[in-house]
Amino acid sequence: MASNPKFCGICDQRHITKPSSDWCSECNQALCTECKDVHALIKASQNHSTITISNYLALDSSYSQVKGHCSVHDDKYVLFCQTHDCLLCLTCLEEHTKCGDVVRISKLTEDVKTSESFVDAQKSLSDIIINLSKIQCHLEKNVCDIKKQKGSILLEIAQMRENIDSHLDKIEQSLKTELCKVIDDQCNNSFCKTLEDIKRKKINIEKCQQQIDDLNRYGSDLQTFFSLREITAMTKTTDQYLQTLVDDGSLNTVTICCEIDRKISGFVEKVESLGTIQVQKVPVQLILERSKDKQAQLVGVRNKSINDIKLIKLKLVNTINLTDHVTGCCFLPDGKIVLCDRSYNNFIKILHPHGELMSVISMSPSHHFDVTCMEPKTVAVSSDHNGYGQISVIDVDTKSSSSFYTEDKSYGITHTDESIVICVDGKGIQTVDTKSWKKTTIVPCKLFSWCYIASLDNKLYYTNRNDNTVTCCDMAGNIIWTFKDKNVVKEPRGIAVDNAGNVYTINRSHKNMIVLSADGKQSRQLLSEDDGLRDPCAIAYDKIKNRLCVTNYDTNGFLFDVTF
Repeated sequence: MASNPKFCGICDQRHITKPSSDWCSECNQALCTECKDVHALIKASQNHSTITISNYLALDSSYSQVKGHCSVHDDKYVLFCQTHDCLLCLTCLEEHTKCGDVVRISKLTEDVKTSESFVDAQKSLSDIIINLSKIQCHLEKNVCDIKKQKGSILLEIAQMRENIDSHLDKIEQSLKTELCKVIDDQCNNSFCKTLEDIKRKKINIEKCQQQIDDLNRYGSDLQTFFSLREITAMTKTTDQYLQTLVDDGSLNTVTICCEIDRKISGFVEKVESLGTIQVQKVPVQLILERSKDKQAQLVGVRNKSINDIKLIKLKLVNTINLTDHVTGCCFLPDGKIVLCDRSYNNFIKILHPHGELMSVISMSPSHHFDVTCMEPKTVAVSSDHNGYGQISVIDVDTKSSSSFYTEDKSYGITHTDESIVICVDGKGIQTVDTKSWKKTTIVPCKLFSWCYIASLDNKLYYTNRNDNTVTCCDMAGNIIWTFKDKNVVKEPRGIAVDNAGNVYTINRSHKNMIVLSADGKQSRQLLSEDDGLRDPCAIAYDKIKNRLCVTNYDTNGFLFDVTF
């Protein structure tokens, strides 16, 4: 048999070198044109299929590794042992006489290319290629995002250094100005005036001294008598003046010193860095293709039983002091909290993960309502300003924003993939493409003010205070379930959903917060008025840290850790 498939194997056995034209996979042999014709006439091989040698050479190496002949006995494989999962020639069969599940290969290979297993393998390979491409795109985007984040962080560090330098320059100049003023006050006002008086009196006394000398030498007794009276009076007056300077502290030694603020000293001694660099991992919502199993699996999210709502526990982390009209809230991936302050000033407020105020963004004159996170540092805000709607996209770091006006008032808002989903006054649930700003109504229904919405796994969850319901639907608007029971849900407001699909919602009338199971069949109260819910309104769930933020409309808010 020729070792080189480019030459005919049969001719090689006759010591003739001829280029091959075809390949028989069953004989595992290269054939020239003449041998191919003979090969087709022989009864044992006339049903064998052949391929051109060029196509064979172009095949992957794994194809050529599938041999049709036994390498030990140089005989054709005709049997398959299912116990040992191996091919057998007739000689190999002697070692498998005790195996009870040896079958003919021809039986196993019959119609194999049209079998369900072959079709499933094709589909699975296609799915895996799609999934690999998705993951590749996701990772490449993540790498690109990390590089952008690097630039943003470097800019933030430089900005912080610039702010520190600017502030130090300012307080340095202020201290220098104060020093110059103190020096001027002491030298030009107090000391200079006294010094001028001293110099003037010294000149006058020196004149008197000279006058005494002149009188002693040349003056008459009468001149000396009268002049001495004046000189004595001046001397006495001057001596009293000098004593006054000593007594009133005018001659006290003045020392100027500078005491540096302890906070500055402490800053130099204790602050060793401008900050810390943290790596945060956000569970990726990547849906993998499964042709065989249409129930898509969400990477990084573990499924729970609906009975898990009985095990849900809340642990109070912190109480947020609020005096504003908070109607919406959301978490950023780094744990910061964004609040909609609907009071007179109309602010978006950024809170530390523990609830302390960090910064504010003015939204005036927009009358904003709810907020959702789109990207790590970008949020979208809904509004019902002056009879029409508005959606604003805000960078919480730079505080820059862009707005899109809608015909109708917008209330609850959430974000899925590249779409914003909003509750629209009188029209229902609409999606807004973030690139074209095109609106599409997916759930036509009568929604009015103070309706909220949340999303998870291509599902939407929304409240309707007019009919006291909580509804779950898919992105096409098909209703999956609706929960309606006034004893449990009455005048619902904010809504949130955890990684397992458990739904948390606020009830204004009952002054409580409940959780609904992922199938909408079970409910349980988690918080009540006894826990501080006076006028509950907004709620958000941090899917990374399993943390819940619940706020009253105008009193305070609470942060809870959620355990199962």
